[in-house]
Amino acid sequence: MNKKSYASALLVASFTVPLVGCGKVAVTRERVVPVAVAVASEQSVPIYLDSIGNCVAYDAVDVVAQAAGRILSEHFEQGKPVEKGQLLYRIDSRLYEAQLMQAKGSVKSAEAQLALDRARLERTQPLLVGQYVSNQDFAAVRAAVEQSEGRLEIARGELKRAETMVDFCSVRAPIGGIAGCKLSNVGNVTDGSGSRPLLRIQSINPIYVDFSISENELPLLHSHFSPKGYLDCKIQPLAAGGRSAAARLEIINNQVTPQSGSVKLRAVLNNSDMSFWPGETVRVRIILGEIDRAVLAPEVAVGQNAMGSYVFVVGDGNVADIRPVQTGQSHGVDVVFLDGLSGGDVVVVEGQFLLAPKTRVIIVDESAAQRPPAAGAKRESAKRSGSHR
Repeated sequence: MNKKSYASALLVASFTVPLVGCGKVAVTRERVVPVAVAVASEQSVPIYLDSIGNCVAYDAVDVVAQAAGRILSEHFEQGKPVEKGQLLYRIDSRLYEAQLMQAKGSVKSAEAQLALDRARLERTQPLLVGQYVSNQDFAAVRAAVEQSEGRLEIARGELKRAETMVDFCSVRAPIGGIAGCKLSNVGNVTDGSGSRPLLRIQSINPIYVDFSISENELPLLHSHFSPKGYLDCKIQPLAAGGRSAAARLEIINNQVTPQSGSVKLRAVLNNSDMSFWPGETVRVRIILGEIDRAVLAPEVAVGQNAMGSYVFVVGDGNVADIRPVQTGQSHGVDVVFLDGLSGGDVVVVEGQFLLAPKTRVIIVDESAAQRPPAAGAKRESAKRSGSHR
């Protein structure tokens, strides 16, 4: 039924009409109000806590140069995936390769000296037995061997360092993830201190979702979290039409933030399709449990007065009576009724502003009861009804 027809029905049904015949006034009609209704249903619904959170990279690394030199080439695409160990930058390594050659020569020299000193020790030891060599001379020969062994270790250490510096000239990805915008270009000279990042890599599959709840909600959360050690979550982007995804709450921070009285939580989300991005703001719904056979009806049916929440319920003879109710969490356009309403009860969702207790009604629109009317449409309906009065 359109608004014009609804207003016409309202005019006809809302006023008493005197029936005049032969100069006498007959009995007036009973007042009947046209309304739209919905039928309360029973179904299983989740118990939940809602919050707003942000996506956070599972791993994030700033890639820095550990070798000083000019950047000769880059081997990645900005904003594209990179694999762990993939070559990202190549730095001029000629100076380090020269140091490597020197280190290799030092190792060979130290090895040769050690071999010579060991041979002297082997020749001197029999002479010590026959007392052809004093203990002091023998000790000097043995000390020379130990010194040569030490010099060889130093040379090998320098060789290892030189090899490492040559390796540092090939800058590789420490983790797999998405490469960000480059922070240094080919031709720039790095100082090797690591103070200026070349690139940032973020791993986003899986991805974290960080959010908070009030400390007042913490006992309820703990009562459902502790038995399993996790809770299922539903993540919804703020952007209209964004795809929701399932996540798992796994981390409750170990303190309440004194300034805000909130507790930080962290959920893990499988992000294989890359639909969520670090820094993105999302809606988070923590599923605590489920209410079996909960009573639901459109939230627009609920009114407020000095005694609390109420609805108009249409009973036998199409008589609407007021009934106090207690409501719980919303589920779309519906709300859970914790008390006062049962499955199958018929509630008024449009036209209740004209009702008083024990008012007879006529049902003019059942389909509109399945959606909340727009505020503007309600005002226009009331305006039209008032103009007829």
